[in-house]
Amino acid sequence: MTVIPSLNVPLLGVAVTPLNRAELLAHIRDAVQEGRRMLVAGHNLHSVYLWYSLPEFRDFYDRAGAVVVDGMPLLALLRIGQRAPLRTEHRIGSTDWLDGLADLEGIQRVTLLGGTPAASTAVLRHLRSLGGDVAWQGIPGDPWRAEDVDEVAEEIRAHDPQVLLIGMGMPLQERIADQLAARLDVPVIATVGGALDQLGGTQSLAPRRLGTMGLEWAWRLATDPRRLAGRYLLEPMKLAALLMWRA
Repeated sequence: MTVIPSLNVPLLGVAVTPLNRAELLAHIRDAVQEGRRMLVAGHNLHSVYLWYSLPEFRDFYDRAGAVVVDGMPLLALLRIGQRAPLRTEHRIGSTDWLDGLADLEGIQRVTLLGGTPAASTAVLRHLRSLGGDVAWQGIPGDPWRAEDVDEVAEEIRAHDPQVLLIGMGMPLQERIADQLAARLDVPVIATVGGALDQLGGTQSLAPRRLGTMGLEWAWRLATDPRRLAGRYLLEPMKLAALLMWRA
């Protein structure tokens, strides 16, 4: 299992691998070409809260080969005490790199798992419009039934992907990633959250400049307040209390 050297995030106590888009894609390409298995995840404040709250979630992240920085608060904390400069491009969400698979050397088959049937069709249409030689497979994951995992594994196996992208939301997607990794021999498995819905246009995608300004959360909250209010307004306070209690 591929593991890229990581850095510890001050105050939060989690490890990340601060890669930019090109570096992450290069690691994915190398893992596929060399037949090495690698888990790819991303850390933001939501995942840090789950890392402290759920032992199985923490185990998944501790085994991941690449845990990219998917949040400006984490990047800001990383800059504290780091001699090597960390630039804004070291913060990457899944939508920032996923479409780079379309023309990545050696990548020929990619499977996407997640979203409603309509969302799955929409993201496939988007990715196929990028050109390149990748054969994309889309499998809806909403609603997800735990008893379907073996059937889904067979469907994925028939496509024989080199990269499997799972966009189901945390912590469900991490649980599914572990279940499928035990059943399949896919070199790279990446959890990508809402990226499939966002790239397909079924969820609002924030302007990328807001991500570099640390304001993507505000866009998401404004466009879907009912679903995200607890995550963005209450969960950071719960995380702060949890960290203080553990100190």
